[in-house]
Amino acid sequence: MKTSAVFAYRKAWKALNTMLEEGKSYSGFERNTAFLNLGNAADGSPRFADVSGSTGLNVMDDGRSIGVVDWDFDGKLDFWITNRTAPRIRLQHNQSVTQNAFLAVKLTGTSSNRSAVGARVTLTLNNSPGRQIRTVTAGDGFLSQSSSWLHFGLRNGSLIEKITVRWPGATDEETISGVIAGKFFTIEQGANRARNWEPPVAEKLATITAPNTVTSQQARIVMASRLPLPHADYINLNGMAAPLVSDGHPLLINLWASWCAPCLVEMKDWSDNADSLRQAGIRILGLSVDEPDATFDTRRAVVGPFVERLSFPFEVGLAGTEFLEMLEVAGRAQIDKFEPFPVPSSILLDSSRQIAVIYKGPVSSEQLIADLALLGAEPEVLQTEAAHFPGVWIEGPWPPTPTVMIDKFMSFGKPEAAKAYLDAFTVTGDDRANQGLAESYFLVANELRIQGNDKESLGAYARTLALNPGKTRAHLDMGTVLFKLQRYADAVPHLQAAVDAQPDVTNTRKMLSLALIQSRNYAEAAEHLRRLIDADDKDPIARLWLGHALIRLRKAAEAVAEFRESLRLQPDLFVAANELAWLLATHSNAKIRNPAESLKLAKLAAEATKRDQADVLDTLAAAHAANGDFSTALTTVDEAIKRAQSSKNERQLRELQRRRKVYEQGRPYREIAPAD
Repeated sequence: MKTSAVFAYRKAWKALNTMLEEGKSYSGFERNTAFLNLGNAADGSPRFADVSGSTGLNVMDDGRSIGVVDWDFDGKLDFWITNRTAPRIRLQHNQSVTQNAFLAVKLTGTSSNRSAVGARVTLTLNNSPGRQIRTVTAGDGFLSQSSSWLHFGLRNGSLIEKITVRWPGATDEETISGVIAGKFFTIEQGANRARNWEPPVAEKLATITAPNTVTSQQARIVMASRLPLPHADYINLNGMAAPLVSDGHPLLINLWASWCAPCLVEMKDWSDNADSLRQAGIRILGLSVDEPDATFDTRRAVVGPFVERLSFPFEVGLAGTEFLEMLEVAGRAQIDKFEPFPVPSSILLDSSRQIAVIYKGPVSSEQLIADLALLGAEPEVLQTEAAHFPGVWIEGPWPPTPTVMIDKFMSFGKPEAAKAYLDAFTVTGDDRANQGLAESYFLVANELRIQGNDKESLGAYARTLALNPGKTRAHLDMGTVLFKLQRYADAVPHLQAAVDAQPDVTNTRKMLSLALIQSRNYAEAAEHLRRLIDADDKDPIARLWLGHALIRLRKAAEAVAEFRESLRLQPDLFVAANELAWLLATHSNAKIRNPAESLKLAKLAAEATKRDQADVLDTLAAAHAANGDFSTALTTVDEAIKRAQSSKNERQLRELQRRRKVYEQGRPYREIAPAD
């Protein structure tokens, strides 16, 4: 798959995730549905009834997978359902009231696989032509596996005649009798009998009613693991851009507006308790969001008098659009379902400028002072404090990782900011902690490359490889960018690493071969090109490049053979015709030269390029001179000189003028090997 297609795919996923963060749904808020199989109608057509509402299964979830299991061993099947969005997992407890019965069977293989996957069990009832068949599977449905107990639903009063088991790989069936309805049985392969199994006494499953919560924009969100706040400048009241400087004290960034009544109440509370807040060691920076797109003078005229009337004792400034966009990136990275910050909102940073608590809506000075105690808390305490409801953690706490922040920067189309954030983050961690960041650097590098920022992408690729030297794709992509920038010698070690890791990838070896030729490492280039030809002896380009390398290795006869084979495979390959014509016209060894063939090939190359390329005209002039036609050689080389002048190729121009003097003297041009 092409790199552009891969990143288009990733961008599409990011767009979907952004949609979910904004409270939207994959399923469009459609309810789950359940259908009851009523059997076939008289005409043989299937019949189903929609029982979604009556069963309670019609919940409005983004459902994904379902596992069927008799969770409490009451003979009725329950559903575990996983969802793409909250609730991530839901138990649908079967509380139906019925007089019907059941039979549950669990198989254990001996000569077959122990889980008996693939075994088929057939249940036959007395005086009934119908049969029920169940098969042991290793998975069913999307990303799910149900219980390994095989469940048979039976009418009340059903008498079981027998069950028949066909084990995986067996040719004969095993028939078992003596089983009764309403029980659990285990069957071991070859035992020819079923053992009654007594389920454990199940605790009664508690039903929890979701609390009726009032929708509110106000929230206190504690970070279980802290990430640094991305860099952005605010505007001080002197109109200057000012960074958020860490002075070793916690900092509260507050967003307020002069028209916001809750802001006024909040700021008055802080003013009244300023001494307590300062004694607790917290700095407060109040940033106005009044008219963020207006001029500084307009905004200053609104903010200044308001703050003076309030006698607000803390630092005040203005939040510009760049600052607010940075806060949105940070918010989206920290909160799965993100909604724009209301006014007021605040972010509490610890002494290292890491996000500790996000407040949506007003926060009291009492709460701020209480939350300062969390800044030095252990990870386990923070994890519990961050939870929105009681429960038991089965994993965590998780160490901080900048990946989520990087993803959001990328979603906003800011790979440069993503790289800057990574650079700042990795400065604070040790090498082991930074290992996991290699993939983030790699994604940033590729996004920068797609946007045409090759210089920054090289820096990100270099960081990727510093953190994970064995990442083949990073070597390949970095080598490709260096090759594009004509930094061939720098590209060689990265392309070599990619070839060493994946020796059968032809295109990578071709690029390495050409980089080696451009770096004048002809011997290694020839070695790789021969391997390419061994893999595909009908590759005209590999033979062309091999011929080019062989000339510079003073192996003209071998080069001639490769050029001729390249032309045989692709007769319109004018580059091969031009190289061979030059060799046959100018080589110092008479056994190599063939003036007549040279002129024929040079004319074909000139015709193919419409006499528009200086190097092709140079070859044609040399071929005319080799055949003793110095007048035509001079006319042709003059054409070449004009082309070189137009392209401002000074080196080529000097070479053409030097050869022109040779033709003026009535001599053909000779060389042992072409100049690079």
